[in-house]
Amino acid sequence: MHLHQQAGKILGDAFLHYPLMKYAFEGKTEEARARGLHHLYKHCSKAASIYGGVMVTPDQQGALIWLPGKHFPLGLMHEIKSGMWAIPFNLGIKTTLRLMNHDGELDKWIAENAGEKYGYIWCVGVAFSARGKGYSRKLIDRAIADMRTQGMNEFWLKTEDPKNVTIYQKLGFELVYETVVKSSGVRGWVMRRG
Repeated sequence: MHLHQQAGKILGDAFLHYPLMKYAFEGKTEEARARGLHHLYKHCSKAASIYGGVMVTPDQQGALIWLPGKHFPLGLMHEIKSGMWAIPFNLGIKTTLRLMNHDGELDKWIAENAGEKYGYIWCVGVAFSARGKGYSRKLIDRAIADMRTQGMNEFWLKTEDPKNVTIYQKLGFELVYETVVKSSGVRGWVMRRG
């Protein structure tokens, strides 16, 4: 199994009960949401493997994908080249639009407020049974080290889960923006580490 497929499975499982995904997949069964999330994160991980980075812990309990600021958010040609064009066919138009509209508002804010040499931690997820054991810290530290070697000097992420805000603050991120996204009604927090 390719690294991006492993990451896609781990991230899909990790985000099954995430607030944004419950909104995006509203009206679908948990099984359909799980299937959709595996497709979504497999494609996102493939894009990250081309334009940024993909990390999976050796025991496959955690995964992280990141992009350099120059590729965030991904443009249409990058999405086509990486296979992300298939997402609406796997998730359905309604779910895809809900995700795009929600992410678009926060992604635009980050792109407008980030410095010249930034990296974006697109997604980090840990298996439910492995949470609280330091996986996120190890993955984020490794990703930041990789981004630093490529000349990036500030690191951004966003979350829609209030529990994550405290976790990321403990990892050195500061909360720089908080909003309820108009299109989704879901609260989002944007965080930065210098």
